[in-house]
Amino acid sequence: MAITPLSFTGISQFSNDFQTILTRAVSIAQLPITALQNQQSNLLQEKQLSTNFESAVSALAASVTTLGALGVSQAMGATSSDTSKVTIASASATTAASYSITYITSVAAAASETSAIGYASSTATPVSSNGTVKLVVGGNFAQFTLGVGQNNLAGLRDAINAAGLGVTASVLTTGTGLTPNYLSVSSNTTGQTALQLIDDPDGVPAQLLTSTNQGANAVFKLNGVDVVSPSNLINNVVSGVSFNIVAKTDPLQPLQAVTLSLAADPTQISSALQDFVAKYNAVSAQVNAQIGPAAGLLSGNSLIYQTQSMLRGLVNYNGSGTIKSLADLGVELDSTGKMTFNQTTTDPSRHIAFNSLSSGQITAAFSFFGSASTGFGHLSAKLTQISDPITGLIRVQQDQWDAADKRISAQVSILTNRINSMQKGLAAQLQAADVLIASLNSQQQMLNATLQGASFAAFGPPATSGFSNAIGGG
Repeated sequence: MAITPLSFTGISQFSNDFQTILTRAVSIAQLPITALQNQQSNLLQEKQLSTNFESAVSALAASVTTLGALGVSQAMGATSSDTSKVTIASASATTAASYSITYITSVAAAASETSAIGYASSTATPVSSNGTVKLVVGGNFAQFTLGVGQNNLAGLRDAINAAGLGVTASVLTTGTGLTPNYLSVSSNTTGQTALQLIDDPDGVPAQLLTSTNQGANAVFKLNGVDVVSPSNLINNVVSGVSFNIVAKTDPLQPLQAVTLSLAADPTQISSALQDFVAKYNAVSAQVNAQIGPAAGLLSGNSLIYQTQSMLRGLVNYNGSGTIKSLADLGVELDSTGKMTFNQTTTDPSRHIAFNSLSSGQITAAFSFFGSASTGFGHLSAKLTQISDPITGLIRVQQDQWDAADKRISAQVSILTNRINSMQKGLAAQLQAADVLIASLNSQQQMLNATLQGASFAAFGPPATSGFSNAIGGG
């Protein structure tokens, strides 16, 4: 409820003064409300700052989690020696390995056939001799009867699509000749399969479809072992690796091999460290903005000090292996507290540059990163204690601000009602005083008029200076 200023309309000579009194009284009474509203404004700004802070800390926690995940996965990457034949779909292996793929004699394809003959009309020309048709897809089949108005290409198409056997039928119109309409039936998945459409299956069967493209399986050898798959995505042959068969190998070079290699990928480490450095600096900048002479509204808040402590924990974390700290991986901290990732220069005290890490040092880096519960990676849990959107310390603080905001709003509402009541009461009192003053002014004017009349009756009209001069001159 807002305060609505009242306009004083009086009839006495002091009406404007009464309006000034009323306005000033309301302004003074509003001072506590203004103070409360300033508090609310600060709460809103603090909450917005904390929301940005929560997002930054959460991103940093995710980055530390990624480093821990690399410690578990050993940053394994998969590569193909010939991506024109085999491509990598995904890799989750944690140990190095190498596989040879040879004799790719077939690539998986979906069965797709058309009607053996064309039809003059897709809606009028019959397609079945007696309306009974059997659809065979692999080891499954469906038999249906085409009723009145359905024994045509359109009706057969709809019946096939409604059978639910994993194929799609459509009518093709070539636009040429007397029989331009054909039925097309295609499997929804790849793999070799029987795809047939039989007219009058219980009488004199007749094939309605061609049999030139019954689909194909992917066929190849993996380390000399035959593999046959209905899909080109191979995800159940090599543990931790999924790959795609793209094309056949050259039949004139039967021993032509595509090598799949699983090995630690240092670029995954460098990318993760670059991301960590960026996320660290983002949090550090927000922390620094709340410290010192130019500190913001979160200055002194425990969230700032707890986060600042966590940042120190990240920088000062020490592992037990050859790689003991972030500095051993090229992560540096300058005098302003800003972090950088230097991959090329060598720290003279440690003689380690990221681009020069040996395989043993890369293994040590994985040990340093640890996992979600060990090593450097376990620090993400402590960051999450601050940033968790439900139970985190920032969320707890925001809930407290929300509660304070509600209390202030209730106080403002109470004070507003009081001021409105006071304003109405004071306006009524001033109105009564204004009427009384106007009445007294009227009585005073009447009394003055009476006294002037009595004086005129007793003494005549008052003498003027001109009349007196005339008498004196006579």
